Amino acid sequence: MPSLSVGYRVFKPWFPVIALLIASLTTFAHAKIYTWTDEHGTVHFSDQPNDQATEANISVPTPAPKTPQPPSPPNTTAHEEERHLLFDTELPKHTTTSSIQIMSPLHEQTIRNNEGIITLSAVANRTMDKGHTAKLYLDGKAYGKSQTRLDWRLVDIDRGSHQLQVKLLKYGKVIASSEKITVFLHRASRLHPRGP
Repeated sequence: MPSLSVGYRVFKPWFPVIALLIASLTTFAHAKIYTWTDEHGTVHFSDQPNDQATEANISVPTPAPKTPQPPSPPNTTAHEEERHLLFDTELPKHTTTSSIQIMSPLHEQTIRNNEGIITLSAVANRTMDKGHTAKLYLDGKAYGKSQTRLDWRLVDIDRGSHQLQVKLLKYGKVIASSEKITVFLHRASRLHPRGP
């Protein structure tokens, strides 16, 4: 094995270089390193011993054992991720039961309209699609057909008190009902019309 000998004058600016050299020599983990200083003050390093050299005490750190890494997930395409989402996981479900309520008119409200018109609006916690419809009940009887809109215009209703209720349906089956409200319709009598 050829001799490795490197010499540097020992000046303070060279200390980092010497340290680097020692660090690079530590790669020979099983080789012994010898050092000596000659009469000119030059520090020598070698892997061969001589009568002036002493064995350098260099501790080589033992590399830490590698911690096993979890296996990388296989490459998945966006389509496969979407498929996983749709079929391998549980889709979110509605956490609240279906509900519908009448917003206008108010319970026990008096409505004055000589043409007997009552306008009604409701609100539901379901979007009116995918089979959802609503049906209006006037005095316990269905008024008109089921519809996806949540507003109605009742025409030519007799004077007096009337009970209103709206039901939410899904594919024709009732899934929610509003509370029943009572309204009082006032309209001029045909026998006693109001004067001009």
